Amino acid sequence: MRPIPLAAGALTAVLVLSSAADARKYPSGAGVLSAQASGGRIVMEAPEQHPWVGSFGSYFLCTTTGREVTISRIRYEAPVRPLDVTLELRDVHRNTSGIISARGAPPEFVDPDTGTGLRMRGTYKSFHPGLRITRPCSESGKDDHGFTELLFVAEVDGRGGVIDRAWIDYTVEGNPQARYSLALEWVMVLCGDEVRGTFDENTCPSTETTP
Repeated sequence: MRPIPLAAGALTAVLVLSSAADARKYPSGAGVLSAQASGGRIVMEAPEQHPWVGSFGSYFLCTTTGREVTISRIRYEAPVRPLDVTLELRDVHRNTSGIISARGAPPEFVDPDTGTGLRMRGTYKSFHPGLRITRPCSESGKDDHGFTELLFVAEVDGRGGVIDRAWIDYTVEGNPQARYSLALEWVMVLCGDEVRGTFDENTCPSTETTP
């Protein structure tokens, strides 16, 4: 299964800014929870109308060992804070494409090229603490097993927004007192005035032309 980029949508839950104390409190040693994601940076260009919403996904939640995982909360760092950040889950029972980025909020996304509605198959619901993950990674997104996809949905104004790190805090079946954290290494960028040039000169370049 290959996730496909769409464009760039909104979330809510126990999703909080992170701190150094959190990193000490939730070590990443268990390796049971996986989001089947590597790392990199996704940049979503801003439409003319503000405020606007962008969604970032392709985080397919699964268990590497088959042991049940319970997610307690999701944390993030945002050097350029969006107006709002919420979390959505997309449950798909038959194999289809994941969402790298899409403009709009689930389930109504927008095709950035045509401005028309673009609906992605699946059932959407808000994330809530206590979510249980039982699907083995050996089945997630393969054949007709489907997947559970985590979506970050951010609303921004003309300033734009950046989520440069995120963590999923969880416990593993049989040992609820031991808490762990899965780091998500993707940088999620929604273009705007405060984001332009943040990473390099090509990040959200200005569309203004010199007369």
